[in-house]
Amino acid sequence: MSKSIRISDELAEFAEAAAVESHRSPPQQIEHWAQIGRVLEPALSYRMESAVKRAGRNDLDAALDRVGTSEGIDRARQIIRRTTGQIASTDE
Repeated sequence: MSKSIRISDELAEFAEAAAVESHRSPPQQIEHWAQIGRVLEPALSYRMESAVKRAGRNDLDAALDRVGTSEGIDRARQIIRRTTGQIASTDE
């Protein structure tokens, strides 16, 4: 069963653009985003969730671009050490 909902024109435009790239319809794209959000939201701390909501798309894209770099890997190790209290092993 499907339901009609109102969304902003801006979200609809983002969904239409993303849908073309992902070979989905706009409603399928919004459902995809909603599924990701449902999974990730409980895993984020309040502080992290707030930071993600405040960040613009370009900020998030820039952060994701650094993930595979040595800077991104070092940052991930720092976070792992800080949050687990253990030293992350290196595979280098």
